[in-house]
Amino acid sequence: MSTQILTVTTEATMEPTLHMKLTPLPPTNKKTNTSIRLRNIKLDPTRALEPARKKLSAIESQRIMAVFEDTIRRVELVNAFPYVIENIDRFRFSLGNQLADLFIQHGRIQSSYKEIRDQLDQLLQKRAKQRAKIELQNIALKEEEDANKNNDLFENYDDESDYKEEDNHMVNEDQENEKMGFNTNSSRQSSAKSSSYMERGSGFNRPDSSQGVSRNIHSMVREEGEEEERASSAKSLVGLSDFEPRIEEAMRNLGLVAQQVSHSCKNILRLFMANPAAMKVVLEAYPGDESPQSIVTNMQELREILMHKLLTNPEEEKERAAYLDEISKRERHNAALIEKLEKDLKTAIDEKDEEIRKNNDIIKRLQTDLHTIEKVSEENNRRTRLEAEKNEMADAKNSQQKSQKLQSEINALQSALNNFITEHRELEADLRAKKYKVENEVDNWIQKYDQDLGERQDEYEEIDTVYTEEKKQLLELEERFATLEKEYLSIMEERRVARSKLEKAQRELEMLVKAATTIQAFWRSYKVRKALKAKSKKKGGRKGGKKK
Repeated sequence: MSTQILTVTTEATMEPTLHMKLTPLPPTNKKTNTSIRLRNIKLDPTRALEPARKKLSAIESQRIMAVFEDTIRRVELVNAFPYVIENIDRFRFSLGNQLADLFIQHGRIQSSYKEIRDQLDQLLQKRAKQRAKIELQNIALKEEEDANKNNDLFENYDDESDYKEEDNHMVNEDQENEKMGFNTNSSRQSSAKSSSYMERGSGFNRPDSSQGVSRNIHSMVREEGEEEERASSAKSLVGLSDFEPRIEEAMRNLGLVAQQVSHSCKNILRLFMANPAAMKVVLEAYPGDESPQSIVTNMQELREILMHKLLTNPEEEKERAAYLDEISKRERHNAALIEKLEKDLKTAIDEKDEEIRKNNDIIKRLQTDLHTIEKVSEENNRRTRLEAEKNEMADAKNSQQKSQKLQSEINALQSALNNFITEHRELEADLRAKKYKVENEVDNWIQKYDQDLGERQDEYEEIDTVYTEEKKQLLELEERFATLEKEYLSIMEERRVARSKLEKAQRELEMLVKAATTIQAFWRSYKVRKALKAKSKKKGGRKGGKKK
């Protein structure tokens, strides 16, 4: 299915230019329109790619666009095939039995296509892994050969350095013997030197020393390893050749199944063209997928390009060609400028490479100097190592004496530690006994506390029951007291009112009594004064009569 869609898109892009019959513009306004358009292009270069018309007027172009839109709709329908196959029971009623059977058959063909494609991918991956393995083996074999060559060179160089060290050692021994006074006859010295030179020469020509034997063994082992690696690489090449016929067979089967998928798609699309209602139902129910949707978007972009091509008239084509010619001239000018700059860049790069080469030569020379310095430093390290070994032996003797002294101190401290341990164990036993006694007392107190607490709890529960009962009685009495208090307050209010009335009456009575007594007193005094007046008048009358 995917291969068919790809072929459709490639064929659409490779189609030749369509020559359309366009309606010519009026001859009077042609020059004015072209001049205005050229002026607009100079002002805005992006408008050179936009057509003047917005709708198709020719029937041929309308037919072309209709065919292309139908192709896009078919591609969308093909994209919906997997969704329909997954939900075939849902679409069976709207599709019909014939379309449903074709979809089921298409799903089987597509599953077989996927299986063959997976098998082909696995075979290709295995072949790639086998090739990579063979390449790695060849690289490792080359690296090992180079390493073996370098090892041989280093071993020969080490043998020469060892022989030089032996000669120097012999010369140093002779000088020490001369200094110590152990001089022998010249014949013995000459014979010793000649024998040493003979041994040295034989050492260069044939491997009679222990190092030569080890080198021969190493070369034999290396040859055996190389033979084994060659055999394994030959086996891997044989295994790689086995993959080719299987891959060719899988590719043939894949091509046949792809043809079956293509024929099945064509049959389904023919039935859909005959049943537009089913096509509408499928396209409305299909939610869309990102991977095949890109093909639809590309075809829609191609539709826009085709629409743009059909809307463009010959005059616009000429204008565009002139505009593109100008752009191509600019491009050629820029290309020449770029070529010149690239040449300048190449010369600069060559100069830089020459400078780098000189620097590399300096680095190589410095590396050789560094190698010689490393050799000298190795010799110095060997001498310092010998001196360090001598110092190490002296330090070992001193450390042995110190260790013996420290061992004696350790023994004394160990005995003191044992004494402390015995004392502390006795003290620990006493403390454990005290702890046991205290724990027993604590347990007894806990038991006593639990017992007392239980008794207190019982007493508390009894008191609580009594308290709740008395509280209940208290509430009843309070209710009764409230009613009695209301009655008492009403009675006391009545008594207060009566008492106030009585007091008021008593006050009024006292006022009346007081007023009456006051009136009576005034009345009595009045009567007395009146009587006294009358009496005084009588006495005056009597006295006057006597005088007369």
